[in-house]
Amino acid sequence: MTVTFQDYLPLKQQGDPVADEVVKELLDANRIDSVNELFKKISTADQSPPAECPPELRDYFESTKRMPDWVEPSRLKHTAEFFRHHKAEAAALQATAGLVGTYLSPVGAKTLHSTHELDQPHRRLSQSTRLFMGMADEDAFTEHSKLIPTCQKVRLVHSAIRVLHERSGTWDHANDGTPVSQFYTGGAALVFSAGILDAFERIGIKNISEREADGFCYAWAIIAHFLGVPDEVLPESARHAHELWDAGRDTEWAGSDEGIILTAECITLYQSYVPPGMKDAVPAFLRLALSDKYADMVNVPRSAYDFGANAVSVATSLFSSSPAGDNLVVRPVLGELSKAVEAIARKAFTEGQETEPAMTDRIDKK
Repeated sequence: MTVTFQDYLPLKQQGDPVADEVVKELLDANRIDSVNELFKKISTADQSPPAECPPELRDYFESTKRMPDWVEPSRLKHTAEFFRHHKAEAAALQATAGLVGTYLSPVGAKTLHSTHELDQPHRRLSQSTRLFMGMADEDAFTEHSKLIPTCQKVRLVHSAIRVLHERSGTWDHANDGTPVSQFYTGGAALVFSAGILDAFERIGIKNISEREADGFCYAWAIIAHFLGVPDEVLPESARHAHELWDAGRDTEWAGSDEGIILTAECITLYQSYVPPGMKDAVPAFLRLALSDKYADMVNVPRSAYDFGANAVSVATSLFSSSPAGDNLVVRPVLGELSKAVEAIARKAFTEGQETEPAMTDRIDKK
């Protein structure tokens, strides 16, 4: 039976027992800092965990790295085809419209806001960029994968936030469900797959084949598996992902103070990477990719970014969020954002001490 959005709703109360038990033991033994150091020594799926790994962590990495039985190599060829043609654009959209899409989940934004790394947007975005860029690696879904260990670490990061909130005694389960629930993680995978395909359409890139779109969503279904989302709720195709996405977005996305803060940080960070004369283009591009409706929820600024002769038509395009494909705004800005994402990714891979996924051992109680 095909999964519907209604099947996702019970996941609001569901955590991740496999990862949560490991994190509880690490927290109780005061080993979070030492384990974060160990993370830096685990880089590929075919690498054994370091000898100094606690037994529970070693078992976790070994037992959660296997590719699910339902993965079909033929469909992974479609994934490779998508990234061969659209890698840079996809990374730029995932790192901008995709991340802000996760901030449009009020509960998701609330949990991010509660961690003590709120004041380090570069690190937070670098960790996400590591995931996005890793998807396009030719070994992403093989035994040599760097992507799978990244997912395993992110799964523990999510679990640490969840366990700390539950132990704090201040989390409102009745209103907010389980912190960093499987609903949130599964929903984020839909944001980064179906939502990004929608963003491609919005900015006017329409040359993605049905086979490529399916390969992209398939990759995100596999990632969701490695992040702990139950296999039975994962979308079967790009069409199915869009059905789930369309059914849930309007009921689950909303503005929040935390989402506004995180979005502003995201914009500021990318503005620091583009040429000075293009800073206003960052929020303009984000508004175009998200649509005015959702951009307004997180206070994305409006700006009539002027490329010169076509300033009036450019501003009209930005404010109406109409597809603008190869106009004077989209292509140059997309190019600069792609460079920015690559620069952040480069730091993620060359300065792992700052950008490696890391568990937290405390939350800010507000």
